[in-house]
Amino acid sequence: MTIMGIAIGATGLLLLLLFVWMLAISMRQKRIENERRQRVHIYRKAMERNRKQEQEERVQKAEAGDITMILYLAKEEERTNLRKASYWYHKAANLDNVTGMYGIVRISERMKDDMVLREQAKFWRTAISAVEGNLQAKYETAEALFFGRGVEQNIEKAYRFMEESAKMQYVPAMLFLGDWFISHNNPEPSPSTSFEWYKQATKHKSNEGRMKLGMSYINGIGVAVDFYHGCYWLERAGEKGYTPAMLKAGEVWLESGGQGKFIAYIWFFLAGQLGNEEARMLRDKVSLTISVDTVVGMQALAKPMLKRIRENKVGKHALIKALNSLYKRELDYLSYDFQPSNLKLDAAKNDSLNEETVEELLNESELDIAAEEVNESKSKNLDFTVSQMDQSHR
Repeated sequence: MTIMGIAIGATGLLLLLLFVWMLAISMRQKRIENERRQRVHIYRKAMERNRKQEQEERVQKAEAGDITMILYLAKEEERTNLRKASYWYHKAANLDNVTGMYGIVRISERMKDDMVLREQAKFWRTAISAVEGNLQAKYETAEALFFGRGVEQNIEKAYRFMEESAKMQYVPAMLFLGDWFISHNNPEPSPSTSFEWYKQATKHKSNEGRMKLGMSYINGIGVAVDFYHGCYWLERAGEKGYTPAMLKAGEVWLESGGQGKFIAYIWFFLAGQLGNEEARMLRDKVSLTISVDTVVGMQALAKPMLKRIRENKVGKHALIKALNSLYKRELDYLSYDFQPSNLKLDAAKNDSLNEETVEELLNESELDIAAEEVNESKSKNLDFTVSQMDQSHR
């Protein structure tokens, strides 16, 4: 029994020791696992902190204008957050990056319900064409930037785009800049710069440019007042059938007084016959101050002019010379033209060739009665400022 008891006691002790040893091992393993988990947790926190710090650095660089980082963030966000991607693509596009512009267009196609983004995408499609060299698109992009259409207003950038277009001989851009430099919205207006842009447009044969250059001379905007010089450019545009210039020429001559109302009537008549309603109203208003015979005579002269304009057969200065001949005007068209001085002699030769055209304009008529009046007056100076009835009372 004693030996058996000792054996049982030894076995129990051994089992107890084994249990304690296994418990110790288990606790050690738990400690090691906890330490491992703590290390992993610390590592993950460190990695997350590093990632967060790296993200902040990327954002800071992107916000500072680093185009590579902007596009990286945009591409990353495009996978999960289109709004944030749109923000970064807009930032790249505003730095004239074509990839950013394409990104906005691409996102707008995925967010079709966003009307604002769709309007912005229209602008950026135009901007892409502008960057690729389309002058009209560059002009439209600049115009949108000036007025904030589909994009945030940016006058400085708009002016840069518009000036680039104008320097590449795009006439609408020249006219826009001419208007801009005398606009009340321009923080730094410059009438002289406006005048120069109108002059450039005129040199490129723009009728609107001729009209606006003429009004600059009439009103003394950016240049000294010169009535006849202004009338010259208005009538040059009028010869080409540009009715707004005809209307302005009529208004200017009407305000000048004297025989100006008769010249005004002719321009109002021409513009009215070509479809300008305002000119028709002014023509009818002026006709109330002129005798019927005079109106008939002036219409007899104006109708062949009208025919030539409609057929695009009016020679350079033909109408101006016809009006000079009729009303003895001191409008020196050769000195006002932009031709170089060495071409003036050639112009004078062409003038002699154009005299036949002027004579035809003075002699042609679509009304038989009016034609007889004109033919009877060929031997004397034509004067439609006074009617036959008025002359009988002298």
